[in-house]
Amino acid sequence: MEIYDYRQELIDLLNNTTDDPQSLLQTQRSLTTILNILNHYQDSTPVKPATPRFVQRKVQPVASNLPPQARKTLKSLLTGPAANKEQTASTAAAPSPATSAPQKITEEERLAADNCYLVHRKLSGAEINHRYYPEAILHALPFPVEDGDIAQLDYEQKVRGLPVIRRITGDHLREYTPEKINVVEYGELTRVPGSDILQLNKTIKGNSIVDEAPENTIVIDPFKYPGRDIKAGMVIDFAYYDRGNGLADAKNGSIRWIHEKQDYDTTKQPAKPKVVKKPTNPRHDYEKKLDYDLHQRKVLVITGIRSKVKGLKPVIDKHHGLFRGLDASAEEKVSSSKLKREIRDADFVIVCIDAIHHRISQLANHHAKRYEKPLAIANVTSNTAVERAIARALNGDPAYAESSEDLKNYK
Repeated sequence: MEIYDYRQELIDLLNNTTDDPQSLLQTQRSLTTILNILNHYQDSTPVKPATPRFVQRKVQPVASNLPPQARKTLKSLLTGPAANKEQTASTAAAPSPATSAPQKITEEERLAADNCYLVHRKLSGAEINHRYYPEAILHALPFPVEDGDIAQLDYEQKVRGLPVIRRITGDHLREYTPEKINVVEYGELTRVPGSDILQLNKTIKGNSIVDEAPENTIVIDPFKYPGRDIKAGMVIDFAYYDRGNGLADAKNGSIRWIHEKQDYDTTKQPAKPKVVKKPTNPRHDYEKKLDYDLHQRKVLVITGIRSKVKGLKPVIDKHHGLFRGLDASAEEKVSSSKLKREIRDADFVIVCIDAIHHRISQLANHHAKRYEKPLAIANVTSNTAVERAIARALNGDPAYAESSEDLKNYK
């Protein structure tokens, strides 16, 4: 008896089926028809007596019992006419409209191409590209990290097994709304009388929600922070999500950072008796050349020449201002947090760029913009350059002096 093997035609049919909906529907109909034909002729085939176990028999496909016309129909359904085969092959080669349409690239995918990712800031630490960065890593960075910022990661370098945060870009996603986080900075922990519970009712800076009224107190349970040995006398940063409920929101916050004593110790040594010295260079005593009044506002002067820090104080004194000098000669000792504190407490920021590291001038510019403090650049560390820089900051002029600056106001 002739045996017709239809397996290869079935494989060809499946190979010529594309992901086009019309092609899939046609293949489904063909397979349904094939199953119906095979089931029909299988049911009409007479049942033969059971073969003994020890007698070997050859199993034939059901199609061998089909009449010639049925086999012809089955083969046509499996392989199709020659014209249909060519049409199917061309359909398989041509891309379907659904797959050929360009896909829209999201803003996050575009940033990820440059290793830039959205920062999801937490009360402590942050999540960047589905990885958690502890607060200790963020605190060591030379720039602040806020919710909604875009961080550029460096996968070639690692810190604690995480890609290094190279920088914070100025981009922000339009569809992402950052959640407002307030931080009670430099809060002093005191013990609630008669219990082991601690409380936060004042800060060193006096500029937080607990300083606004005597009844504003945040209760902190030290057992909520196992392994951190929270105790009275510590100075901490306490963060909370600000949802407009005031102290109710603050009570649901968490400790973000515990400061070392050298970060906040403001103990002053006893003042030594001043010894009046005769000026060694009386001809170079500072004389005011520009006429403006600072009205007791604070001026922070950042310079890398230690010997000239105190010599700049008369410039501010002559204009009735309060002088704050920052010695930046040792670049490794000037941290981002130290610069941030000094700039936040000042009214004007003057940077003498002739002897400081470029990183310090960049950080000063960054923090001054963040806290909206007027900043001006002095090209050299001298009385005249600093005086002119203060005038530009006071008048809202450009930070850098033009090379052809008009000196008509000078005596």
